[in-house]
Amino acid sequence: MITPIQESTTSAQRRVRGAWLAICVLLTGGGALEAQVPSFQDVTGLAFGDRITLHHEMVGYLEALARTSDRVEMVDQGRSYEGNRLVLAIVTAPENHLRLDEIRSRAGSLGDPRTVTPQQLQTLLEAQPAVAWLGGSIHGFELSGSEGLMKLLEHLTTRSDPETLEVLRNVVVLIDPMLNPDGRDAHARHNHENIGLSPASRRDDWSNDFNGWEGSKYRTSHYYHDINRDWFAHTHPETRYRVGTLQAWRPQVLVDAHEMGPDVEFYFDPPTDPYGDYFPSFARWGFDLFNQGYSRAFDRAGFEYMTGERYNYFYPGYTTSYGSYQGAVGMLYEQGSTRGLAMTRADGSIRTLEDALNQQYTAAWSALQTTSENRRELLQRYHEAHAEAVADGGQGIRRYLVSPEDGDPHLLGELIHALQRSGVEVDRLTQATQLSGVRDRYGESVGSVTFPAGTVVVEAAQPRNRFIRTLLEPDTPLPEDFLERARAHVDRGENPRFYDITAYSLPLLFNLAGYSSADGSALPTARVEDKAGGIPFVAPPRAEYAYLLDGSNARSLSMATRLKEAGYRAAFSTVGLTVDGDELPSGTIILRVGQNPASLHDSVTELSEQMGVAVRAVDSGATDTGYPSLGSGDVFPMNTPKVALVGELPVNPLSFGYAWHTLDRQYEIPTTVLRAGSLAEADLRDFNVLVLPELASSQALEGMLGDAGLENLRRWVRQGGTLVVLGSAVEFARGALGLLRLRSWYEAEDSAGAVPYDVPGAFFRGELTRAYWLSAGVPVGSVPIHVRSSRLYLPPDAPPAGGRRVVGTFASEDPLISGHAWPETLERMGGSVWAYEERAGSGRVIAFSEDLNFRSFWRGGQRLFLNAVVFGPSAP
Repeated sequence: MITPIQESTTSAQRRVRGAWLAICVLLTGGGALEAQVPSFQDVTGLAFGDRITLHHEMVGYLEALARTSDRVEMVDQGRSYEGNRLVLAIVTAPENHLRLDEIRSRAGSLGDPRTVTPQQLQTLLEAQPAVAWLGGSIHGFELSGSEGLMKLLEHLTTRSDPETLEVLRNVVVLIDPMLNPDGRDAHARHNHENIGLSPASRRDDWSNDFNGWEGSKYRTSHYYHDINRDWFAHTHPETRYRVGTLQAWRPQVLVDAHEMGPDVEFYFDPPTDPYGDYFPSFARWGFDLFNQGYSRAFDRAGFEYMTGERYNYFYPGYTTSYGSYQGAVGMLYEQGSTRGLAMTRADGSIRTLEDALNQQYTAAWSALQTTSENRRELLQRYHEAHAEAVADGGQGIRRYLVSPEDGDPHLLGELIHALQRSGVEVDRLTQATQLSGVRDRYGESVGSVTFPAGTVVVEAAQPRNRFIRTLLEPDTPLPEDFLERARAHVDRGENPRFYDITAYSLPLLFNLAGYSSADGSALPTARVEDKAGGIPFVAPPRAEYAYLLDGSNARSLSMATRLKEAGYRAAFSTVGLTVDGDELPSGTIILRVGQNPASLHDSVTELSEQMGVAVRAVDSGATDTGYPSLGSGDVFPMNTPKVALVGELPVNPLSFGYAWHTLDRQYEIPTTVLRAGSLAEADLRDFNVLVLPELASSQALEGMLGDAGLENLRRWVRQGGTLVVLGSAVEFARGALGLLRLRSWYEAEDSAGAVPYDVPGAFFRGELTRAYWLSAGVPVGSVPIHVRSSRLYLPPDAPPAGGRRVVGTFASEDPLISGHAWPETLERMGGSVWAYEERAGSGRVIAFSEDLNFRSFWRGGQRLFLNAVVFGPSAP
């Protein structure tokens, strides 16, 4: 559980500090005590651009400003996985610091038109500063964003010219200079270790050069995740803590400073098409307003720039698009990269880090000037946009619902908390209620439905309406004109310019029973408070015979693994059970009292509270008449999973990170990471599970291992190992290892020469073989499968055999649920295989055609992956 670190300045401390600031204001007429405020070079000993600033140097600089400047307060938002502080500088005029709590409260009122009368609004507009949030370098090796924002900090704290003072009076500036300290410091250390007396500008100099694995490490977070895609899911602390800051301050302006390829100069908004159907009009208006300021500033400086031709905000999980859906004008900067301190461009000229950071600084200062000059209009339009959002919720689909009866209860709690963290009001039904005009999670009409007490309800008529519709509607269609252009690109063999995935509905991502309704009847509901969204803990009574862990909750596999490691015996059921009239799903974990030490009860109670898993105590192994007993032949003893995960090239770093984070953080399953290059000679006998993520190249891994290494892997599988292959790694298991008899659709005689068409992240209906161990705990019905490839597999062209099993196929009719796929894909997809198991000797290979851990927010896919990893070594 991530717990926010408290702000460094408490309310009481602020009152004391406020008295001192009041004296400063009287003595200086509102200006800073300039002689006491250090420059960046005073603190770090470096001029801007001399070298890449390390995280601790940035923190030291902010701490020095907070000590000496009456314009700055520093806040600790939390820590990254590597323990780096996620610090924020609040910069504004001293008189504004005296009333920060009031300003923050009024910012919240401006964003909720239900709480403000027209008269109160006019008062707010007169006295309220605008709020602008600026963040830098969320991709760690994109250096100039952080450096440029620190130069902006120096400007705001050391200058007292009339324009700077006016900006400070009119704007509360929130500067978060290093959004990804873990990745950035990794890159900075690489550069510092390899740089010579003078910065080398050649791209192939080792200070500027790195391989694909290293590049991903420097770009991403500790767990190799692109946290610029994590803003609606908050699976990582870097985003989870910061959404709290955004909710507390409700900024009208949000800036995310990035870098792009070295042979272009600078990009600022507006973006190119497509926009999502629900993208806020306030942000689109703001793009044009700020674009004018940027253009003027860059024209004066003689800087080259582009605008309106790259990047789009269709996907709602970028920093900028998320900021816009939260009510701000969310804007992107993309500066031509230097990688290190200097880079030779295609025309032979050299760009330095100092050049790049100066352009970032120029854009950021222009944004603050524009915000200051248009303060009142920004606030007025911001308020009006939220009023329009609330009004929109009173028509069409009026509310969204998620039933607690189907799906993982832990994931239901996760969904609630994700919405709450983004400022969404969430309620629960207090009694069963019938609604008409209901659609299911696929957008199909199901008429009237009676929802049980406990059903989650999200009303559309609230300030976060545009965000709610984007993430709870089943589908957000792409504009036809964009699709026509994209198809033209595809037909010419070019990139179709889908900048990200095209399907991201939360009920589909979490595999929960989502609904929506046009029925606006009053409902019996109670507000879900922040910490009440999950499963209330109920300590189990002492069992006479066994404890049963909820099979529908994937965290039960975490809990069972912990208990196995502690020496307890456990078993799992591959079929549903019925006890005292209650249906228990497949995947139920059974811990028999008679087979375990007396400490079992205390261990089960402690872990069930810690992990949020419901536990049932039973006094007999008998179940209801006509159903399998707890000693059924469909109940199997569990072995402790001993998991190895393969990393480093040619493994895809992102796929590796998804699996590592899923196992290590989300489900706390101990995992050893093995370097790919070690597999040739590794002694794998200490492991019974080996996870092979997606590969950049199957041929590269085959060449790395050689014949002896390949035989080493085959031998381990045949002697009882469980090999789990994800996405493109299926090709390695099919080809080089020869352990899968799946056929590629493209190898079939009728498909020879067919052109592959990649799916840009869409959901398809997946059918599962039920009453089978790999399907344990997965809700009945079709499973939404998130597809991001052109892979198509067919069953083995051989008679069925006990050692081969097709576990999951795509629906034959209407397979597409949400997102975009080309007609050729839809024609080919139906009936193809996405989950498959094949025995080899005493072991098995489990193959998934897609990465079930995608970005750690495809939570519904993770259950199948966890079944393979945790149950695989014990399965029949």
